[in-house]
Amino acid sequence: MDFNNLKSWESELNICIRCGYCYENCHIFKVTNWESDSPRGKLILIYGLLTGAIEPTEEVALKIFECFYCRQCEDSCSANVSVTEILTDAREALIDAGFDVEGTTALVDEDVCSGCGVCVAVCKTEATTLKEEEDGKKKSHIDKAKCEGCGVCIVACPSGAIKLKEGYKVSQEELLSEIRNLLGVING
Repeated sequence: MDFNNLKSWESELNICIRCGYCYENCHIFKVTNWESDSPRGKLILIYGLLTGAIEPTEEVALKIFECFYCRQCEDSCSANVSVTEILTDAREALIDAGFDVEGTTALVDEDVCSGCGVCVAVCKTEATTLKEEEDGKKKSHIDKAKCEGCGVCIVACPSGAIKLKEGYKVSQEELLSEIRNLLGVING
């Protein structure tokens, strides 16, 4: 498999001193406590893909697709590594290699999508487009390489057709559960 689009990041990947400041504010790392879920861990995986030290797998692809692009890792990086840009290029390479994972990208339920285009209008990364289906109806499509999982399309969708995968403590159900738990502790 070809990860040549990552060659341009090789020197920046070598600049990373693996200090760990990047994961102090990483939501994904705080949820899982796995090094491979931290920005530092993702950069190591990407370097391994680039050099051929590791083979791309579904698990590696999922790790690369788990990022909310909050950019706190970049803000705390003393080496000024462009973590999110590297992740985006790695996502593109993994998609080109045939990996189709969800991660923290928004997901469209095509059976519910009305094709109104509101999500297209609000997407700041231009990850959302309308595509014509075989039946002639338009449905929302999300480019997983560009999607930053910000949730704006989810909130804006009038039909509720767009969601995030559960497990990252950011879905409406997960947030309501956290609030109920907190209120239960407070009202204890």
